[in-house]
Order: sequence, then structure tokens, then C-alpha cells
Amino acid sequence: MFLCKWCCGETISLDLSAPAMQKIENSTSAEAKLLADIQSVLSIIKRLSDQQIENVQVGVAQLRMIRSSVYEDINQIQHEYLIVRALGWLLQEGCASEVTWEWNPRQTGTSNEPDLRGSLSGTVLISAEASASERPVGVIDSRMKETLYKLSQMAGQKYYFVCSDEMACRARTKIQKHSWPITVVRL
Repeated sequence: MFLCKWCCGETISLDLSAPAMQKIENSTSAEAKLLADIQSVLSIIKRLSDQQIENVQVGVAQLRMIRSSVYEDINQIQHEYLIVRALGWLLQEGCASEVTWEWNPRQTGTSNEPDLRGSLSGTVLISAEASASERPVGVIDSRMKETLYKLSQMAGQKYYFVCSDEMACRARTKIQKHSWPITVVRL
């Protein structure tokens, strides 16, 4: 099964046939996937921005095309990168090397699947969610509450990884208010 996005008459295909939770063989393979995705998005941006702009109307139309072509992929790549950094942090903090790691790199998990999960002999040791959003306003803030609630219901030690102090502070406030057993980590 393929997810196709039309962009100037060309089709960009991403293979989404794998199960939602994908095993992470090692951080190097996860980073290689990220690098390939980044290169693909940058190639699209270069191709779409390599046109002469003769007036504002054409310029705005070109910007709209660039944004619609790569916006979601950019968001997903930032999310994936934060998950890879979270894995690195967990390993650095001393998680056992025998732990099996699985992830949902494209935010495709079900209500009982985290972004990152660490298991040992079939027992979930770690469930983690990641948000690459910078500011907890509007939809991001309400989505954070839903994500933290979902995470609070999962097995194992629970972590919420963020990339800004604002997001960390807001998450800690929500966690404290509801007494959820979740550790916030700002990477």
C-alpha cells in the first residue's frame, strides 16, 4: 500500500505497508531512514523553488505549492527525529541493551500504541510519546492533554519527550494536575 502525494505532476510514494509499530534494529538504521526522508523533502523544495518569480501572485502560488507538497513530511520528520533522540537519551540513561525497541515514526499509532516502546521478554518496560511542537497553544495544547492521558494508561515507565521549555512546562502542569506517572524530558 502506498500513500501518494501529487506534486507538479510527479508522484511521491512512501511505503506504509508495515505494521504500525516498527522494530528499531538500531539507532543508525533509524537515522538513515530520517536522512533519506530529509533528502527527499529538500529535493522537492529545491525543484519547486527553482522557478523564476515575476510577480507576487506567482510567488504566493509557488509558496503555496511548496507548503502543500512538503508541510506534513517536515512535521513528521521533526517528530521522527525527536523519537530517535528520545531513544538515544533512554539508552544513555542506562536502559538494558537487551530491550527491544519499536516505534511509530509517522504518528500512526493506535490508542494503545506509543510513539516509542521498549520491551523485554514480552513485558513493556517503557512507553514514550514525543511532541516536536514548539509552543503549547490552541490545538497543540488540547492534543497534549489527550496524548498525556493516553500515555498515562500505557504499561511501563512513561516518558513525554519535548523540544522546548514551554512545552515541558505545560506538560508538567497537566501531569501534576492529574497526578499522572509521567516523566517529561526536554531534549
